Amino acid sequence: MNQKISAFRKRLYTYRFELLLTSLLCVFVLNIFFPDNIYGGMAQAVYLPFQLLAATVLFESKKSILWLVLLFGVLLVGCRALDLFFTRNIQNELLLLYICFFGSVTLEVFRQIYHADMVTTKIVIAAVCGLLLLGYCGFYIFLTIEFHEPGSFNNLGPGVQAMNDLFYFSYITILTVGYGDITPHTWIAKNATVLVALTAYIYSLVVIATIVGEAVHVRKKSVAATERKS
Repeated sequence: MNQKISAFRKRLYTYRFELLLTSLLCVFVLNIFFPDNIYGGMAQAVYLPFQLLAATVLFESKKSILWLVLLFGVLLVGCRALDLFFTRNIQNELLLLYICFFGSVTLEVFRQIYHADMVTTKIVIAAVCGLLLLGYCGFYIFLTIEFHEPGSFNNLGPGVQAMNDLFYFSYITILTVGYGDITPHTWIAKNATVLVALTAYIYSLVVIATIVGEAVHVRKKSVAATERKS
């Protein structure tokens, strides 16, 4: 039985980036069908456990950090349950746990990309995961600012719609689209927006450009080897 479980875990680890990418993308799909609140509601009840599973698989090779991430996950689920069924406001605790959880996952993805020996389809998927995770991290940073200083962003919707708007604003920022429908208002919000945009821009330059450059280099070596043989 233990051997079967170990083999299953190794198989999951082989597809860790595909699993993580699916768990991140399902948020966008589910919130089309359950647009009530990206921070809670029915959609999160589905995708949050999926993301916890993906994170567990991602840290399979780092046992010491795995237990810490599992702790974040258990506390996150527990706080979500308290937030749903009790009246005490624990938004600050939830936000801190979200930042710790997604921050840990983001750093681990970056670490595995950095230590990759060669460019493969799996590393390209990991790079896409890294970009999506930057959007998640930006969202929780913006949400923390808005919670502690309401009115930090212009043109947010009322109530929980403001959370959906900040999720949208985070991705619009990292993609440098800049529609201008939502804008930072306070100084801290403006600085946070610049930081998130700059981080995503540097990520695109360094990580994605490195992957493309390495792929071209491998292709040239392959062509040169073929020419020598002929």
